[in-house]
Amino acid sequence: MAYRYDLHKWEAARAYEFGDVVRANPNRGNTLAFKCIVAGTTDTLDTYSEFEYDEPAFPFKITQTLVDGTCTWEAFEPLAEELLRLAPTAVIDLFEIVLTTAVNGIDSTIRYHSGKNGLTEEIKFDGNAYPAVPVEIDGFEFSSNGTLPRPTLRVANVNNAITALILLYNPLAAKVRRIRTFAKFIDTVNFNQQVPFAPENDIEDTLTAQNNDPLIAQTFNDTSDPNAKMVETWYIDRVSAENPQFVEFELSPKIDLINVGLPRRTIEEFCPWKYRGAECGYKGRTCFTVNDSIIQNADKIVVNGVVTNDICGKRVSSCQARFGRADTLPFGGFYGARLQA
Repeated sequence: MAYRYDLHKWEAARAYEFGDVVRANPNRGNTLAFKCIVAGTTDTLDTYSEFEYDEPAFPFKITQTLVDGTCTWEAFEPLAEELLRLAPTAVIDLFEIVLTTAVNGIDSTIRYHSGKNGLTEEIKFDGNAYPAVPVEIDGFEFSSNGTLPRPTLRVANVNNAITALILLYNPLAAKVRRIRTFAKFIDTVNFNQQVPFAPENDIEDTLTAQNNDPLIAQTFNDTSDPNAKMVETWYIDRVSAENPQFVEFELSPKIDLINVGLPRRTIEEFCPWKYRGAECGYKGRTCFTVNDSIIQNADKIVVNGVVTNDICGKRVSSCQARFGRADTLPFGGFYGARLQA
């Protein structure tokens, strides 16, 4: 059974066979998929003209069926379906550390997996390579006592390589993504890099003769699905330990980062934007006093080409004086914080 997207936008009806699987709209940020349980032909895209794809879009309840033309689809969740099998494939943990120039001094993404489940070679998922790295990660468990977990990431400091990296680039506040999937969903190329792959429908075409004996000369994994995953996002909060053996980083959710205050914007009655700045957007030649009165040309005080007595009162009325009583104003305060004159 092959997982795939149908990116052929605005095409006419299309035939599907029993067992075909298509994704719900991937732009909706979900992992729902649809399995064809009655073969047939779909309607034209006019039926689902609000979507980019010719399969139904999320949300649908798991096991709910939907008729499209003469096809019948059943909604399912690939991760949940695999987890509930009697013999599910191995759980794969992949990690990405995202460094940015603004925060860490370099734009780079470091990918790796921890080599668990007997997998000690490079893994490819969604076209990206994740080499096995000697790391140890724990503390991801969530509890119901109201505290957020603070996982730890320990990386082997062979030849002081991690120490040297820390000296070059600041790792604090770097984003760490934990990607969990199953072995059946990783890229096909992981299973055999020497021969091509085929879906189950074409298995009869892969029989070859060797000493007059028919043999299957290929390894199959046509269930590769880069969107069958769960993603957790963490941030490096501090370097909690460093020695010649390993470097330990303490991770935290973004809400719990040191020196990050919430809310990031304070609920207040006055506008926080810089007057005539990018968020304000006022570029008019008419100038106003802090009380929103128009300044006549003779009363303008100009210093280095700037009218210094052109001051915004930071109120809704200040916006209305400059932009008119429009339905949409670039006012950055909160209207309900306090009644204003």
